[in-house]
Amino acid sequence: MQQATSWRRWLCGLCLISIWRHSESTASIDRIQKHNLELLSQQLNRGWRAFCDAPVDEGVMALYEGINPSDARLHVMTITNQSIQLPIKSMPELRDFDINPQRKTLIYVNAFHTADSYFSVQEHLMLLQTTRRDLNIIIVDFATNVAQLYYTVRHHLSVHGYSIYKLLSSLTDAGIAPEDITLAGHSVGANIAALGADLFAKSSKRQVGQLIAIDPATMCRTTDILVRHNVAARVVVLHGEGDVFGVRVALGHVDIYPNGIGYFPRKKLQPGCDSKICSHMYPFVLFMEALIEGVMIPATKCENWAKFRQGDCSFENTINIGLIYPANAKGLYFCMTQPNPPFTYMEHGLRYRTKQPEKSNSHNA
Repeated sequence: MQQATSWRRWLCGLCLISIWRHSESTASIDRIQKHNLELLSQQLNRGWRAFCDAPVDEGVMALYEGINPSDARLHVMTITNQSIQLPIKSMPELRDFDINPQRKTLIYVNAFHTADSYFSVQEHLMLLQTTRRDLNIIIVDFATNVAQLYYTVRHHLSVHGYSIYKLLSSLTDAGIAPEDITLAGHSVGANIAALGADLFAKSSKRQVGQLIAIDPATMCRTTDILVRHNVAARVVVLHGEGDVFGVRVALGHVDIYPNGIGYFPRKKLQPGCDSKICSHMYPFVLFMEALIEGVMIPATKCENWAKFRQGDCSFENTINIGLIYPANAKGLYFCMTQPNPPFTYMEHGLRYRTKQPEKSNSHNA
């Protein structure tokens, strides 16, 4: 009897040790994952090269949900003005929601993550969706957290681009005309949107009406910079930082450089910004301000930033940041904006005018 009791005690002790070791192992994995996320958040502030090379434990990251291509989400509106979240595989079901072929369509590709703040990407996009009911707005989110953003940049770019291509195909099958579709994306999302538009054009022999690329990311590899002028009928690039986050060179039919930042390598930060990541986010907020609040933020065509500052431009060729651009708009455009909403100087009466020639001091004899 004593021997049986001892045996049971030994087994019980063994079980407790096993449970303790399992608990320790789980706690250790959680600590590693916490360190992974902290490291990614820190490195993201330094730019894409640092973010891509962050020494994270991908083996541990793979144990957690949310990093697979199938974890991407669609946000679409219902006829009762509610935003519904769907898995990415639900693309064929979009026709069952408030998608009207008589309206213009905006597909916004999000692949940049921000903590909850004034610059919060997700908050702005939800507000856009509920405000602009004159449009079919579909939001595709590939960066609900920093880990998903990491896998998007490092491993899933081509898969996500293919998802955008399939989304475009589903919408056109539902009666949406390609020329009535605007694809927009900020940072990594701009490159994913460009890839999707390119795949769609090659498959269907038709182009989407417009791609708006907001400070396209320099990415981990330069070969992943996919924004080009031939992927859509019109490509508009809204630059922002032009150093460790955004592309400096002109890529579209129209390239807009607010405050000249991103045009010159030595030009520093956007108004009100104290970091490069803030300058990278700045054009996104300008775009949201124009779409949500209807603020007019004019930009004028000019040969370069120096001539714009000198007033040596043809100020008759002026466009507004937003969704609508004149058919003849082409080239480099510059504008000046404020640090805070509504960002435009038009509220202070600013108008772009050609510099008047100086009057001669000579007198007739």
